[in-house]
Amino acid sequence: MNSSLIDSAMLLVGRVMEKSALKMPRSPRVERVSVEIAGLAEAFDGFTICQITDVHYGRVIGSNFLHKVIETANALSPDLTVLTGDYIDEGSSYIEPAIEALSKLKARHGLLSVLGNHDHFYSKERTTDMLAKYKVPLLDNSHAIIEHSGRAICVAGAADYLYDCPDAAAAFAGADQDVPRILLSHNPDFAETLDQNLKVDLVLSGHTHGGQIRLPFSYAPLLPSRFGQKYSGGLVNIRDEHPTQVYVSRGIGVCFIPIRLNCPPEITLLTLRAAPEEKSDWAPRIVKFTEAV
Repeated sequence: MNSSLIDSAMLLVGRVMEKSALKMPRSPRVERVSVEIAGLAEAFDGFTICQITDVHYGRVIGSNFLHKVIETANALSPDLTVLTGDYIDEGSSYIEPAIEALSKLKARHGLLSVLGNHDHFYSKERTTDMLAKYKVPLLDNSHAIIEHSGRAICVAGAADYLYDCPDAAAAFAGADQDVPRILLSHNPDFAETLDQNLKVDLVLSGHTHGGQIRLPFSYAPLLPSRFGQKYSGGLVNIRDEHPTQVYVSRGIGVCFIPIRLNCPPEITLLTLRAAPEEKSDWAPRIVKFTEAV
């Protein structure tokens, strides 16, 4: 093949990739994920949780894009909305406008939050104060009981894995072990430390951004996790005797470099489903649908 033709083809591919990378931070997708949980009451079969994570509000992810994310999330009419940390980027001046905007998220059973490493880096105290000011409940090694049609689930939140002292046992202290347990943890690596006796059914995390850049075969060369590609995104089962599933969202924003390549921002809508009663016949199954916003 003519070398000039090859050069032209490579230049064209490069330009397409560049445009795609620059566009993706402003092109969120809704990921609809069905998660089976053993022992889930019929009242919670079909219960929906919207997860928003890693907004990194700042110069790259500004107010227009964040408002679009909030409108999209609210249009999903979730039963519960959870925020799993890293609300800002580039400075503490962004904390209040970010939290004020996120406080407008709506769900039948309200809004719950945890902190991420960037929230500690820029000011844990101010972020905590703003969450309180705008009435966004913070789960800091604590839990909330969500009651729905006469039944309940427990949603706990862990302190940040990198900058704080997460304690899952403290987070679930006093909670009924017979109700399904969901843990919010910004960093998915914390899930690997969980005591199996806590019987955590589902962990919701972010932090990794899906790597932001995905090469062929979905390989993410820049992934901030001790476990390699395991937590690049999506649903992972990490327990056998009492299955614990970890869902890792790609998140909304970007960090360090304002680029996403083959790794678009994500708004997650998880639907809880009752797993088959026969444990020997059951293994976690993923049913996933993606739609562009």
